[in-house]
Amino acid sequence: MKLRHIPNILSAVRILMVPVFIYLFFTYYEKHIYLSLSVFLLAGLTDIIYGYLARRNNWITDLGKLLDPLADKIMQCAVLICFAVKDVIPWLLAAAFMLKELFMITGAVIVLKKIKVTVKSHWYGKVTTAVFYAIVFAVFVVRVFKLDINPAVYAVLIALALIFTLISMFLYIIDTLKINAELKNKDSEKQ
Repeated sequence: MKLRHIPNILSAVRILMVPVFIYLFFTYYEKHIYLSLSVFLLAGLTDIIYGYLARRNNWITDLGKLLDPLADKIMQCAVLICFAVKDVIPWLLAAAFMLKELFMITGAVIVLKKIKVTVKSHWYGKVTTAVFYAIVFAVFVVRVFKLDINPAVYAVLIALALIFTLISMFLYIIDTLKINAELKNKDSEKQ
């Protein structure tokens, strides 16, 4: 195994953590919710390590550009579904977030097929992921310590994460349109 494959392996491991998270969440929700929280935090840590290794050592690959955000999106959707099933957040909010993620995945695939460019992550995407992890961590902490918080607070926090993701999506769309325009300009200059 080449060292340059470690980031992609970490992304694959993160994807494999999703069913483990779901199992632990539903099996130990009432008494040991910290177990699913631990898996969630470990997934976040592997994401950080992935980014550090890929950028520091220039181990960035096209597969990694697809796997890393896919792993993020799968884990985020799993967390939201789990929270919605347990009535921590409204289903409507979880559905809106998941529709946005589906739109982003579909858009990335179309861009890859149409203009042969892998959409790379930007600072705003990283900030959005960090905000999501921080908000979910806060919700978990409230559940772990059984703090008496109005359920509407959870919805507001997840709505905040949704706002960040929508802004991020908008910025990604603008960047993709710019890349497409640049490629068209290059093609017309060649002719």
